[in-house]
Amino acid sequence: MSTLRHIGRLWSPGEPARSNAEVVIEDGRIAAIQPSGTAAPGRDDFDCGGLLLTPGLIDAHTHPLYLRPRLEEVKLRSEGVAYSEIAARGGGILKTVRETRAASWEELAQATRRRLEGWRLSGTTTAEVKTGYHLRVEDELAAVSLLCGLRSEEDLPDLAVTYLAAHELPPERRSDRAGYVAEVAAGAARALALGARSCDVFCDQGAFTALEARLILEAAGRAGLRLRIHADELALSGGSQLAGELGADSADHLLRIGEKEAGLLSQAGVAATLCPVTALSMRALPPARELLRAGVTLALGSDHNPGTSGAGSMSLVVYLAVSQLGLSVDEALTAATSGGASSLRLADRGAIRVGMRADLSLWDADHEGALGWAPQLACVASWREGRRSAAA
Repeated sequence: MSTLRHIGRLWSPGEPARSNAEVVIEDGRIAAIQPSGTAAPGRDDFDCGGLLLTPGLIDAHTHPLYLRPRLEEVKLRSEGVAYSEIAARGGGILKTVRETRAASWEELAQATRRRLEGWRLSGTTTAEVKTGYHLRVEDELAAVSLLCGLRSEEDLPDLAVTYLAAHELPPERRSDRAGYVAEVAAGAARALALGARSCDVFCDQGAFTALEARLILEAAGRAGLRLRIHADELALSGGSQLAGELGADSADHLLRIGEKEAGLLSQAGVAATLCPVTALSMRALPPARELLRAGVTLALGSDHNPGTSGAGSMSLVVYLAVSQLGLSVDEALTAATSGGASSLRLADRGAIRVGMRADLSLWDADHEGALGWAPQLACVASWREGRRSAAA
């Protein structure tokens, strides 16, 4: 048993903030939340120094398994070069695919581990992590195994692994779309057996059609995987409608949707995972307030990937949700905690309540408003199931 003492302010979604509190942790769970000084001193106690404690942040959309970012493309895009032209020059996602295929599994594991360590130190205690840069089903399944193997490493966030073999059509399968779609669908059961939690499809203009996505996701659902979908980011391509029809856990990006699609997501109980860093890089914003008005649960993701988002700090994502998407601090923090838990269907985290996992983050601030003020607020320490990883 341990106690987090001298918490200046404790914030949890949907509840009034508490001052001068302490949290008792036992067997990785929150055993009590009480006024400071209530518990008897213990050897494993931690002095929070009057700082702000929140639930550990949940990054609900990431692509961390790659070797290196495509930094030259970032410069080209900033100069107005279109993605289509970059791809024609041999760049884009397929450049990452070539590099990922050529890398050893140990190189990929080391690169991914380094990224995840940084995320944990910045306050993220759970991250959804996707495969998707091999685009060969056997290698995508090996990528599932690699990511699942990292789950046991305590200084990383807890990982919810997603099988995303349908991220892009492999160049060698251009003349066999149907065959590749069938292979991806057939791999879903093995992905589950290897430890994947979910299956995702990039359903959008230039990627996979709604019909192709349906074939893969229906097979994944029959196999026992949960369903997620990249939806309506580049064009209104039917992804959010498909998410509603299949009862997916989450539809992600959603830059092109309107009131009708928001209503469909709400009726079906599908969370909307918004990725403001990528949205800003595309100069288009998702309709966050319209989704809230429709009653849709919001989650947030860094969309960390080698091309459009190098973000690894969810406090930055919260800041952008406030400053760019028009959310209040409470709305953005809720989306980054209980909203992320809802998006991933992980009911044991995302709030500071008795019985919940002790996934917690301590911030260099005395009020949650700091997360809407500082683009990257320093995380002093974080706890994953009660085990502390210190930033310093």
